[in-house]
Amino acid sequence: MLYHYRLVRSYLCYVPIVKILLTLILISFSSCRVTKSVWDSSYNETFRQFLISQDGRMVVFVGSKYHYIFSDNTSILESILLWPGRRNLFINTEKSRIDLDRSNEVFGEIVVESYFNRMPPEDFEFLRGIGFRSSDKYSPLRITLMMKGKRYLPRSDLGYNLPELQRSYVLPIHYQGGALENIGKIALTPITVAADSTLLIGQILLAPFRGQ
Repeated sequence: MLYHYRLVRSYLCYVPIVKILLTLILISFSSCRVTKSVWDSSYNETFRQFLISQDGRMVVFVGSKYHYIFSDNTSILESILLWPGRRNLFINTEKSRIDLDRSNEVFGEIVVESYFNRMPPEDFEFLRGIGFRSSDKYSPLRITLMMKGKRYLPRSDLGYNLPELQRSYVLPIHYQGGALENIGKIALTPITVAADSTLLIGQILLAPFRGQ
């Protein structure tokens, strides 16, 4: 009888602990679902040109709807743009992602790959040296560029006259749930056209990316 009493008492002591654990698990599961659903809305943007700042620390994704200006302080982008084999680099649109928050800040995970067949050893070592990796000998060399920037409206009164890439890229722009109109007011692009038709952001010269 005493044994059964102790068993029941022990069980009752563990019940609150089990309830607490179950509650924590449910909260964790719910938060994961909420976090995932925060970015469940999206629109597609077509990119036909990228602009690069003279110092290699700024890149502009020129979309059919908006301009997306990212900063890159890693110097990786500058190294890629100076590489003679840059025409063999491509953006993997299936693995890349751009998120847009309510203040028009954008956060990019841009996956760049190289399918350069019979790559010279010096080019292979160069890409490896700046962070490109492959999962096996049959996979492309790949790097993910983490970038932060801002979305802008293009100016309708300026003709940018940009040469287009040989191929365009379509990327989904993920934004926080709700109507796209709920996102804050978008500023006009800071990109201007000088008298000699060069493109500028402030005093920084921009040049079209001619990699592909």
